[in-house]
Amino acid sequence: MKTYAFRITCTLSESFSATKDCEIPLALPAPARPIKVFLRQGKNRTENSSLALWCGGFGSEAEARAAGAPVKTAVMLAGLFLGAGIDVGDDQVVSPALQGNRSDGQPDERFQPDVHGLQVVPEIEEMMFGFLRPGRPVFQDTWLDRFEESVVESYALGKTLTKKQTLAAQLYNHSHFLSSDAARFITLISAVEALAEPACSSPAALALVECLLKMTAEAIDLEVSEQQALKSRLGNLKQESIGSACRALMRTHCGEPAAKDFARLYETRSKLLHTGVSMLSGVGTPSLPPGMLV
Repeated sequence: MKTYAFRITCTLSESFSATKDCEIPLALPAPARPIKVFLRQGKNRTENSSLALWCGGFGSEAEARAAGAPVKTAVMLAGLFLGAGIDVGDDQVVSPALQGNRSDGQPDERFQPDVHGLQVVPEIEEMMFGFLRPGRPVFQDTWLDRFEESVVESYALGKTLTKKQTLAAQLYNHSHFLSSDAARFITLISAVEALAEPACSSPAALALVECLLKMTAEAIDLEVSEQQALKSRLGNLKQESIGSACRALMRTHCGEPAAKDFARLYETRSKLLHTGVSMLSGVGTPSLPPGMLV
């Protein structure tokens, strides 16, 4: 009987230093199957290392993909728990498969493309992904012990993330790959913005906005383009600002002191974007607690 496996390839934000050869079996809560984790080390200090997670024994491609999707999410969330960047990709081919045929002329399934993210493949010996073989077993290390614990903890949550929550987690993980402090700072603020849900303005404020909209529509001395722009800006006032929504989010999950700190950081972010002048010295960076996602 033909079986299938899922493979998840993700990039780490820093090169990995090995200490001891040891394969890590990643044991997730039932009914998940045991998973093997492999490491592909960067060739030098400037090249990122990557992890490949492998799990087989599935009766169909659909079964393997359904099992792999929550594991990929758990690995992405592990980056938040660890405070380290783990880029799980968007399931795109990064290196095409080698071309080869069997003796009967049919395509050789041992040759598979290398995908950044989740892919499903038939279980065949001596498989090759892209132009590289699967990475050698990972090395036992304190960080990898914590990685395993974090993936297990994330998987056990059993949560399906919304698109906005997924985006926030991706932004947080990607921030660790940026060498510019300013770019990383703005990316982290954007991660919080992605989670914020602006509330509706008060009835009194809504009534005032409607009055202003009516006045704008009746202003015959305005150009049509200017009139439309003003109406659009006024329409945004029907909801609280994104900055206020972010502060409310921080207040709910992190407390009032954190909300005040974020207000200061958000103002710094606005000045940085509007003036291009970096004012990050001594500012620090916003945090993104995993609880904000789940």
